[in-house]
Amino acid sequence: MNQARFFRGAASPLPAYFCSRSRTLAAFAVLLMALAGCQADDVAPGIAGEQGRPPVLVELWEAKPSTVYERLESIGTLLGNESVTITAKVTEQVQSIRFADGQMVKAGDVLVELVDTEQLALLDEAEANLREAMLQLERLRKLGSDISTGAQIDVAEAKVAAGRARLAAIGAQIEERQIRAPFDGQLGFRRVSLGALVTPGTVITELDDISRMKLDFSVPETHLTLVQVGNTVDATSPAFPGEYFSGEVVSIGSRVDPVTRAITVRAMVDNSELRLLPGMLMEVELTAGEREALVVPEQALIQVSGSSMVYVVDDESRAQRRSVEIGKRVQGGVVVLSGLSPGERVVVNGQFSLRPNSPVKLVPAAVTEEG
Repeated sequence: MNQARFFRGAASPLPAYFCSRSRTLAAFAVLLMALAGCQADDVAPGIAGEQGRPPVLVELWEAKPSTVYERLESIGTLLGNESVTITAKVTEQVQSIRFADGQMVKAGDVLVELVDTEQLALLDEAEANLREAMLQLERLRKLGSDISTGAQIDVAEAKVAAGRARLAAIGAQIEERQIRAPFDGQLGFRRVSLGALVTPGTVITELDDISRMKLDFSVPETHLTLVQVGNTVDATSPAFPGEYFSGEVVSIGSRVDPVTRAITVRAMVDNSELRLLPGMLMEVELTAGEREALVVPEQALIQVSGSSMVYVVDDESRAQRRSVEIGKRVQGGVVVLSGLSPGERVVVNGQFSLRPNSPVKLVPAAVTEEG
């Protein structure tokens, strides 16, 4: 009995304890919901609270069709406009040298003289024989047909002709011993010494006409239709950083290399200041044609996971993110192949502070276009 009364009497406080605990948990849950609501208000302004964000200051570029030049890049080698290796034609000793290393010469200047003592003696003999033959012919003609016969006159005339031919032959032998410059240009290193015995083919020096330079470079056969005689080229050299040497395509090779599948193109480059030298390596940019395309400044692009995007401002002055397909890069800009229409306003400064549907405000005099 006492035990039963204990349990009956002890059972009455339990419901009151659990009711009090439930009220406490309910109040705590309300507090959590209130906090969650505050955090939700802080996180969602981009969805529902964008109205309260201040406008972002931006600069814009109006997309308009621009003339884009098709440019091909290659590596080329310079050659002299005219180049020749000066060699001896006969076997003889060097009698005198009349040039220095790197000297500028004119066409016909004597560079080297070979010993020609024997030829000069033979020349004197030939001249004497020719004079004698001419005197004999003159005497026969003065005697007339009464004393001299026509056959004698014919023989005398033949001797005169033979004497003249002999004189010309000896003169040619002497001329072969006078090694001359075939054209205007700059000489290379002297490769013979005074008194040296030279033979046919012995190299005396090199001569290059470098007032104009040939620039040979290769173009892939896939671009063959873009290359034409008259195209302009701009070439640079590591020896002159930042400087451009302009030229013009003068000829296109007649064959495509079956290994490289490229064709050789030759341009002429002005070198009136004689700064470029044969054999120099040149980086070549060939202007092959032109077309109309949309171009935006490079700073307008945003790269996201390998994709290119831009921000475009709509009529309500809100920024909208747009995915674009880009093409080749041009001077200061990038060709847009798709994703952008003429007349749209592209953000070129301030885009990294934007989110989709953000309000924008133009920096004064900010709308620009390609000039």
